[in-house]
Amino acid sequence: MENIISGLDGQLLNSTGKFMYYKKHTGIPSLPNDIKQQLIQLAEQNQQNNVPMSAWYPNCRSTNTNNISFEESNTQFLESGGVGFYLIPSELIDNICKFYKTINHPDITFNYYYLQIVTGGNFVGPHIDDPQARVNGMLYLLKAGGTDVRTTWYEIKPDYQHLELENYSAIPYSKLDQVEDYCLEEDMWHWLNFNKIHGVTNQESLRIALWGTYS
Repeated sequence: MENIISGLDGQLLNSTGKFMYYKKHTGIPSLPNDIKQQLIQLAEQNQQNNVPMSAWYPNCRSTNTNNISFEESNTQFLESGGVGFYLIPSELIDNICKFYKTINHPDITFNYYYLQIVTGGNFVGPHIDDPQARVNGMLYLLKAGGTDVRTTWYEIKPDYQHLELENYSAIPYSKLDQVEDYCLEEDMWHWLNFNKIHGVTNQESLRIALWGTYS
């Protein structure tokens, strides 16, 4: 990606030396509308028909008292949603790959795609993803799931930095400082850092994105 360098600790920095949580890509052409609508319809029908996801990551609570997610009386995340993935038919993946091959953009060279959904509640609590699954990457937002859905990154407050951090465990907002906040636009590619604490709020309906990867 352009204007990104690696810091001494391996974390990603932009050209000014600022740590990167998020980057919007404005120079990559949007998917053709027919492909977009096929993907949205697939996700919505899968949800309606209870089609099993290939992976599902709900917010969870830790019972480990040394974990930052632990709070004995915490109930704020009982109604939080989660992130899931659906497989896409091979023919549709081929069409996506063919389209972006003709574009020949250096940031979109994926040969495999999943449908990513966010569902199950109007928010997803602050968490980190499993680094074995993904550390950072590119999403194409197909359906925002609301008019002002926020994707927010956080850092741990100094008083809690000695505590353990567990993948997908929801971290109480009281232990965090907000550092960056965005409303991601539809029909656009977005680079996100999943290895830093992040969450989603203000979601009104099913949120659908295309997740690019390599088979």
